[in-house]
Amino acid sequence: MNGKEAIIDKIIGDAKLKAEEISSDAKKKADAIIADAQKKADSIVAESESAKKAAFDTVLANAEVVANLDCKKAMLTAKTALVGQVFDNAIAKLRADGKKYCDLIGKMIAASAEDGDKVRTSKEDADILNKSFVDSVAKKCKIKLTLDKEYAPIKGGVILVGKDYDKNLSLDLEMQTLREECESEIAAVLFGE
Repeated sequence: MNGKEAIIDKIIGDAKLKAEEISSDAKKKADAIIADAQKKADSIVAESESAKKAAFDTVLANAEVVANLDCKKAMLTAKTALVGQVFDNAIAKLRADGKKYCDLIGKMIAASAEDGDKVRTSKEDADILNKSFVDSVAKKCKIKLTLDKEYAPIKGGVILVGKDYDKNLSLDLEMQTLREECESEIAAVLFGE
């Protein structure tokens, strides 16, 4: 080996060492960059999982609130319907005893009727609150009353159709007034509230 080849071998050897050193440094830097990127990716995934869990918890909590509200709404609707049924049953009981029912309606008419009023009944009451009933009330009150040929859309009672204005003596209205006054007491009895 002559001096020229020794120098070339030395340059090549130094270059190989330098290349290995550069490659080793580059690999270390690449590993560091990859490790840093992995940490960031892990952090992003953890944040994403945390955000996903928080979103899930929020959706679940909102769904629970809506479900509770729907449940309360359904319960209120059912309770309201049941209280309504109590009042409907009360009207049915009033109507069941024909004599007492006629006496009650007769007193209501006597307290409010004016000479010349027409007595409008419900279709369901047409058989009991008939012309003879109206004539007997008119005779007791010493006023002129006639049975109206039209029917009122009511559950019971009558509408007095007057010359200037009508008077609602329906059991619907009476029960509505009574319901407003004592609905909370009825609910307490029915539902323990």
